[in-house]
Amino acid sequence: MIDRHTARACPRFNLAVLGIALVAGCVDQDKEIAVYRSVIDGGATTRPVYDEAKPLTLVEAIKLANANNETLSIRGEDYLQALIDKDRAAAAFFPTISLSPTYFVQDKVSSGSSSTTIITNPGGGGTGVGSSVTVDGGSGSRNERFDAQVVGNWNAFNGFRDVANVSRARATIDEQRELLLDLQTSLLLDVARVYYEILRSEQSVRVLENSLAVQEARLRDTTGRQQAGLARPLDVAQSQAQVSSTKVLLLQAKSDVVNGRATLAYLIDAPIHTVVLPDGYDPRIDLPVLEMALRQALESRRDLIAAQAAVRAARQDVSGAFNQYYPSLNINGNYFLTRDSTPTDSDWNGLVSLDIPIFTAGLIHADVRTAWSRYRQAVLTQRQLNRQIDAAIRTALENLTSTLARLDELRVQATAARQALRQADESYRVGLATNLERLTAQDQVLSAELQLASAEYDRKFFYLTLLRQTGTLTLPGGSDAYLGSPTTQPSGM
Repeated sequence: MIDRHTARACPRFNLAVLGIALVAGCVDQDKEIAVYRSVIDGGATTRPVYDEAKPLTLVEAIKLANANNETLSIRGEDYLQALIDKDRAAAAFFPTISLSPTYFVQDKVSSGSSSTTIITNPGGGGTGVGSSVTVDGGSGSRNERFDAQVVGNWNAFNGFRDVANVSRARATIDEQRELLLDLQTSLLLDVARVYYEILRSEQSVRVLENSLAVQEARLRDTTGRQQAGLARPLDVAQSQAQVSSTKVLLLQAKSDVVNGRATLAYLIDAPIHTVVLPDGYDPRIDLPVLEMALRQALESRRDLIAAQAAVRAARQDVSGAFNQYYPSLNINGNYFLTRDSTPTDSDWNGLVSLDIPIFTAGLIHADVRTAWSRYRQAVLTQRQLNRQIDAAIRTALENLTSTLARLDELRVQATAARQALRQADESYRVGLATNLERLTAQDQVLSAELQLASAEYDRKFFYLTLLRQTGTLTLPGGSDAYLGSPTTQPSGM
């Protein structure tokens, strides 16, 4: 046995113990982050780099958002914490070992004082086993005691609560992983939505600028005709009103572009305020069969899979709460490396304790009731999500179907409106039509072109929305990758 003088003379021993504790507390931060990044990045090994000198495609914007947006990393930490919680639950099956040194010192006592019993290690590390030293008050000497013991504790049986905790932790890992992937899908769709809103607004700016140039030319022509006595002041006022109305729409469209780019810059964490956004995504769209789309969602929706895992975790919580009724068995042992306390010739001791809950004043029953309530909540959440997915798929499919139909009619409408405007211009020049008829035709052309441009982008966004609702919208793997594909059947079949 190492006596106290030897222990004090060995600072290397103390430094070694401290070094072990410090090493055990070190964490490789990059390795921890890589755990959830491997889930988010889908096996990608390179991080996307933004180049403001190049156009930014939709796929590249999605990759930048996936790499840079902090929301995904925050959710990723939840997934990592679930993994750590499982390790913590599994660690309950193993014994714990600790070094528990104690040092007691007492100043000199006056001669003739009665003896005093001093507890040097109360509880023996929480086990109920302690050591005491009797100090002879009449010696008048200074009292010092040093004990160094290794304490081992093992929870041999905990009423199967540890088993339930491990099962719950595994289900929670599945839940957090699916929630992480579901959040990723939502972020991808948000990027696509903002991207197409910017393109829609920029297209509106181009249409309005072209229309405004034509309207201003007509205003100058009408003003000249009015000065020559060939047009009425009313015609000039009507033309001026139309020009001002178009300018208002143009100002709003330009503002929408600025706001949209600011939002996209936030989502992807890149200064894209002036970069060119090319519309290079043009998927072949086949309308899916409703029943097949619903079945695909039940198999692939990440949030639904997460809800199912949450139900399993809640059920394990019920088991863990009920298992508190079972007894628990605990084993504790102490081994002294050096000992000055009484009895100095005893090197070790042990304790086996059994805890049987006989009366807990309803505490366990309350825990069981709470666990069942949370389980019912999880089941209801899953059921509600099923109905939400059903409604969302029906809505997304209807939006896509109606947009495809509207596109055909809008193309016809735009062509007809341009022809009507040309005829109104020619008739106005020869005096067969009024200026109001010409302005009305111009408004119809402008409205048709704006609606057509908007519907073109709606077609792509609603298709991506349908992919999101069926659970098949995934992170693209290449620069021209296809953004998922739902279970489809060619339209018209």
